[in-house]
Amino acid sequence: MSERWQRIRGWRGSMPGGPVGIRLAVIAMIDAVGTGAFLAVSVPFITRSVHLSERNLGFGLGLSAAIALATAIPIGIVADRIGPKKVLVGVSLWRCACFVVYPLVQNLWQFLTVVCLLGLVDKAAAPMEQALVGQAVPTSERVRVVAILRSMRNVGFTLGALLGGIGLLIDTRAGYTVILLLNAASFAVLASLASRLPLINAPATQLRRRFSVSVLRDGSFLSFAGINAILTMHMTLLSIGIPLWIVGHTDVSAALISPLVAVNTVLAVLLQVRASRGTDDIPGAARALVRAGISLAACCLLLVAAPGLPVVLAVGVLLLAMVALTGGELWQSAGGWGGSYLLAVPGQEGVYLSVFWLGVAVQQIAAPIVVSLIVTVGATGWVVLAAVFAAAGFAAPAIGRWAQTQAAKRPQPDVTLAEST
Repeated sequence: MSERWQRIRGWRGSMPGGPVGIRLAVIAMIDAVGTGAFLAVSVPFITRSVHLSERNLGFGLGLSAAIALATAIPIGIVADRIGPKKVLVGVSLWRCACFVVYPLVQNLWQFLTVVCLLGLVDKAAAPMEQALVGQAVPTSERVRVVAILRSMRNVGFTLGALLGGIGLLIDTRAGYTVILLLNAASFAVLASLASRLPLINAPATQLRRRFSVSVLRDGSFLSFAGINAILTMHMTLLSIGIPLWIVGHTDVSAALISPLVAVNTVLAVLLQVRASRGTDDIPGAARALVRAGISLAACCLLLVAAPGLPVVLAVGVLLLAMVALTGGELWQSAGGWGGSYLLAVPGQEGVYLSVFWLGVAVQQIAAPIVVSLIVTVGATGWVVLAAVFAAAGFAAPAIGRWAQTQAAKRPQPDVTLAEST
């Protein structure tokens, strides 16, 4: 028993961020499991149990997304005033309350009310979690910790989807209600754990007590967020682009889609930490984005080659395309995380990271339309997208140098570390 305990203590000691890093990983896992389970049952619950049409479902989700875009920056400003930890706790408790009442929805107006209330904070959690990591772990370990959190999230989403699958098999309102309440409980646990995180890099009070939207005039940061948003289209390629291309333009069975997604998930879990190495400064983050652009461009060109090939060769090409897509995903994530925090003005990380994630949110709305159009156009569309990915990646070093120049001209505040809270 003592030997086993020594191994556990050794593992805890090797975890980036130490005990705080482990607690953050647990938070990420719990959040992902609950969210993954909810995503698996959300549409069937509304269409089968509440009996709303797909049109009403889409209208509600679209309205919620619009509200989320409008509230992201104000919440970031609040975080710079009171700290991201308090905002994350409040956001988690708000989401917990919304999911407690979610199972009680009986009609369209109740559904719209709940999803709009969720929309108020929907885009706030990700930037607050990133800002919290920056304040809770040493600067030298920040990128590695975030990489581990993303790996944990991938595992958690998979486990959550399996859990939601149980609700789908039961296919009753009671079964869906249990999943929804489990998601609510996950947010309550997240709030509890986050509230007790000690902070070591929190800016002094005089830096936090300010309201500022100067980020909207920071052209270098907005450009960095823009190229990152373009590169995050890998999410839409995975969920929409590749499946549609396989089904509509190749002779490969649609049954291949699930194994390809599994390859992506496994590689993302195993290689995310490795892909994050060297991204703890601006040049390193920019290099990662260059690699991301090249990898995603290669994925697009490989997809062009798949139609018309014999099935066996097409499967091999699609597998290579998925590996390239995963490489782009890993390098984009690492470069985006590292660069976005490093380029944020001290004391304004909340609003800067909110704007950064706002770019991702806009991409998530626009990319399905763009990717669907590309699949319809065919090879020419994929070639154009490959060029866009490559251009976005190769632009990263120049934008990074521009941002560093702008940061050097900025008055440097006296950032005194706050007491741990």
